[in-house]
Amino acid sequence: MTPVRPRYARIEQITDGLLRDAGVTAAPVPIDEIVHARGITIRMMDLKEVSGLVVRDGSVTVIGVNKTHPPTRRRFTIAHELAHALLHEGKEVRYDTDFRVDFRSGMSSLGVDVEEMEANFFAASILMPRRLLEADPLMSDLDVEDAATTKALAARYKVSPHAMSIRLGNLAVRPGSFAGAQR
Repeated sequence: MTPVRPRYARIEQITDGLLRDAGVTAAPVPIDEIVHARGITIRMMDLKEVSGLVVRDGSVTVIGVNKTHPPTRRRFTIAHELAHALLHEGKEVRYDTDFRVDFRSGMSSLGVDVEEMEANFFAASILMPRRLLEADPLMSDLDVEDAATTKALAARYKVSPHAMSIRLGNLAVRPGSFAGAQR
């Protein structure tokens, strides 16, 4: 069943648990290892204009990732598709045998599809964990006007500067986040 609104607090609990179980204490987060620990296979392939997908066939789950995309994009895609695998049911597709798949639709990038919003939040939360960012020495130099610090953080966490800037912006507006960085 599709959630009515994004479950941000629940997603942070899930990502925090995954990070704790994986023993993650520093960036970059080993997303491939976390996915494999869940029994999920990652396959790199040329998906043309598609970034990634999740296919479920019974107890087997495979995340397909576009191998032509940059490494930072592939990491985000893997985390995003892990969210779908863990949080969302997927759509049933019939092709000789039944299996479930999550497709990226035209609505995906508009910020109105709740499952896509959740998957993006999950990916940001697991790749750029709040607790690691709050403890990161670079955060003391954070200035919203200074792209260099955001770029340095992005390099450390192996995400794109765009993804990092969105994450920092989202965390800055949440209560209790980056109190010192908001000056």
